[in-house]
Amino acid sequence: MAAGLVLHPIPSGGLAEKPSVLSTTPLWGPIHIAIAFGFVLTILGGLLALVAGGALTRRWTGALAWGSLTVGMVFFTGVALVNGYVMHALSLRADSAEGSAIYAAFDDLLLGFGWLGNPLFLFGLSLLAFTEVRSRTIGLPRWAALFGLVFALASWLRGIGSATGLYVLEPFILANIPAFLWLSYYGLRLAALGKAQGG
Repeated sequence: MAAGLVLHPIPSGGLAEKPSVLSTTPLWGPIHIAIAFGFVLTILGGLLALVAGGALTRRWTGALAWGSLTVGMVFFTGVALVNGYVMHALSLRADSAEGSAIYAAFDDLLLGFGWLGNPLFLFGLSLLAFTEVRSRTIGLPRWAALFGLVFALASWLRGIGSATGLYVLEPFILANIPAFLWLSYYGLRLAALGKAQGG
């Protein structure tokens, strides 16, 4: 997922996808398919954490974090898949009236799924990192827990910038890369703890 985000063009001028950017980004489809694959792995990890229970969901904040993260990723996977399989092809036909109308309809779908998925996911990720800083749920070193919290919170800035017209904040989409790498590290630590406990 992080590799897909590294290759993703920096958004500019709002949340809507621009046909000119899509049509001139030949890897648009593969980038978003890679991102969607990472999102599906995130959903599976979230479901495993919720089902495993124990220390991960003993406190209501842990259950809320994993639930929000997982449900948010369901919607956001839809965004990545529509971007990967549909939007690039539509961008090549967006210069006709019919093509423009179809493109706009799918772009509205992306915005709706994005508004449902991204805040839920980021809320869950931020809460997960916060609970790790506060309670050391899985015993990450303090610096690692703080790293996750800082980049989870910084990841909010792109959406805030795009939604409010503070476009100077849009490059903060890059904060998603270390935030997702942190979440991957968290998952690997969980897996190691589970193995050590004979799970």
